[in-house]
Amino acid sequence: MSTHRVARRLALAMALVLTVVFGPPSPSVHASDHLRKVESALARWDLAAANAALEGARAGVERDVKRGIVAVYEARYAEAEEILAGALASGALTRGSAAEEEARHYLALARGSQRALGNATTILSPDGTVEAVFADPKDAILAPYLFEAMQEAREALALELGVRPDHPVRFEFFDDPLKLAMVTPLTVENIRTTGTVGVTKYRRIMMITPRVMVYGYGWLDTAVHEYVHYLLTIRTDNRAPVWLQEGLAKLLETRWRRADPEPLDSAVAHRLHRAIVRDELVTLDEMYPSVAMLPSAEKAALAYAEVETMLGLVRERRGAAGIEVLLDRVAAGDDAQEALATAWGAGFDDFMAEWKKVTRVRTAKAEDGEIDRPIFKSGDEDESADHLEDVFSHLGGGRARQHARLGSLLHARGHDEAATLQYEKARKVDGRARRDPTLARRLGTLYVKIGRFAEAVPLLEIAAAEEPDDANLAAAHGRALLKSGDRAAARAALGRAVRVNPFIPSLHCDLAELAEDDATRMRESALCRD
Repeated sequence: MSTHRVARRLALAMALVLTVVFGPPSPSVHASDHLRKVESALARWDLAAANAALEGARAGVERDVKRGIVAVYEARYAEAEEILAGALASGALTRGSAAEEEARHYLALARGSQRALGNATTILSPDGTVEAVFADPKDAILAPYLFEAMQEAREALALELGVRPDHPVRFEFFDDPLKLAMVTPLTVENIRTTGTVGVTKYRRIMMITPRVMVYGYGWLDTAVHEYVHYLLTIRTDNRAPVWLQEGLAKLLETRWRRADPEPLDSAVAHRLHRAIVRDELVTLDEMYPSVAMLPSAEKAALAYAEVETMLGLVRERRGAAGIEVLLDRVAAGDDAQEALATAWGAGFDDFMAEWKKVTRVRTAKAEDGEIDRPIFKSGDEDESADHLEDVFSHLGGGRARQHARLGSLLHARGHDEAATLQYEKARKVDGRARRDPTLARRLGTLYVKIGRFAEAVPLLEIAAAEEPDDANLAAAHGRALLKSGDRAAARAALGRAVRVNPFIPSLHCDLAELAEDDATRMRESALCRD
């Protein structure tokens, strides 16, 4: 597999998990009872209670600050800016006080949100449960797929976590990592270092569009991952620490589309095994205040693997009841490690010993590999550049590699029929080449291009088994299946493509052909560019 394809595959895996949730605002020591009630309500995202407490608070600049903060939580950014700027300009706030610090923090957030969103496009889901806001209107094509996934997630996760929000869940999509930094406590360096693509804070979910990533990323799983954070904040009154939040979010991020979580990526599992053996695990304390603030993508990947498998073991051995006990105890104010011990039925150290023993065995055969960050577009990427690389060096120095290399050169020059002949010769002379996913992908996609769909299907199945989250590959596989008459399998393959990068124009042509209702057919036909 070529270097950039390894990076792409693992970058996608990383992008699925590198998200962040921050805790509640720090309460003001000298706040009145009513203002403390506002803070408490905001911490658990109960805006009705926050507004009710505001009504009872004594008029004054500190009340104005809380009003401005509530306006931020309600996404009334311009109003929040006016209120908070007025409070700071009044001169009534004591310099260095908690109220002044809050006012400055939330004023910066209100202004940053307005700059980042600009003249945003807002779409409400048909059932009224999701509000999607797009800084760039080009990203509005994400809306129907987000709404469909969230409809499934709402039902599945209500069963898992016992929470169903009584208000629309707000998603904000940004088209630049700088914009995500403008509306969160993260820096651009944090975002790029760890591959962070989503943040849950201020009663909203903020994400980067897959359109600005070279290969897209698993944005729908990430949306559901963030929704788990959202539910856990409500479920535990925002008392769940980072490690518990991230462990359950990673464990349940695919629950909307499958009963069991995806297996760990092999490279990540290898690192988890090595960290257990060498006693080099990321500690739970090191994950605070955010996994996104760890010093490298490797550390972040390890942290997520740890907490996902920890919570996975609790769910596996103690079932849904174990998770319920854990969350109930955290919501009641118990230390999260003690709450896990209660759910497990033994001490936390006993749990950790069992987790290490089980996980060490389960990851023992994992293969090492490179872990890379998601790749943000910079305007000069060439996704077809590997045509010029010797991506078949792993085939050795024999005739298979020679034919495959010649096929690659012909392919790059647009001689498609001649390229297929060379690729076919490479597969014919070497059994290893017949099983090679890189060669299968090259030949399979060429067959799709020239209309030899039935011949493409088995080849693209080999490639897809190696790279299931490659959107371009999934789109080609879906077309081959559709044109070969397997509509059910085509729908599954095209669904994989949508989950990673719905900005592939030809994808929508095939989705239009598969549509089962006129509205979907019209929507997909409008996006079709073959």
